[in-house]
Amino acid sequence: MNTGTRPMLYTVDILDMMKEKLGSYYKVAQVLDVHPNRINQLRHRGGIMTDEQGLKAAEFLGFPAEAIILSLAAERSLNSPAFDLLRQVAEEHTPKIMAAASALAVAILATTQTASFLPWA
Repeated sequence: MNTGTRPMLYTVDILDMMKEKLGSYYKVAQVLDVHPNRINQLRHRGGIMTDEQGLKAAEFLGFPAEAIILSLAAERSLNSPAFDLLRQVAEEHTPKIMAAASALAVAILATTQTASFLPWA
């Protein structure tokens, strides 16, 4: 069922956005207070963040906590009859996430562009 809105965020999306801001998955692991192997497991073996990790990620990224938690709940229910309903609810919150992500992208680009003009960069 496609709701016509932007797709929800998955664990991998969240981790990748954190990496963009921090520069490495090792630093992502530090922010989430997990072993770096846990990040590898989440990214490559189909793991899903815990709610606690999702809340830390939401706070770090400046995203609405409810949007991240709903996305993670939908991701956990992937093979459940409730998946379509949870995905729809999560996608209703996605515009808030995308607005925050756009602001994050602008900040990252501004930092990158500024750094490229520095003689020591």
